Amino acid sequence: MTDTHDRFDELEDLGHWQLVNHEQDIRGFPVMDQTGKSYGTIKDLLVDKTKEHVAAVRLDDGRMVAASNLEIRNREVIYHNDSAASRMDYARVRRPG
Repeated sequence: MTDTHDRFDELEDLGHWQLVNHEQDIRGFPVMDQTGKSYGTIKDLLVDKTKEHVAAVRLDDGRMVAASNLEIRNREVIYHNDSAASRMDYARVRRPG
């Protein structure tokens, strides 16, 4: 069984790991809900190293938001707190080598 602490890490701390689609690097983007309410700014991306995908984002105040609830629009990120909206699979990462 994989220890949760070994399974997840911030992309910034993973050395040579990188996003497959660099346009999905949303660090520094504002996060808001559908009405325009601000949740903060994305500080880093939390990677599930086993599944090799971004599982969540860490906001500048330390809060975590599941990537499955996010939609990228231009240079902002919309947080959906309902599961009815369909969104594309967020981002894949690859390990070096």
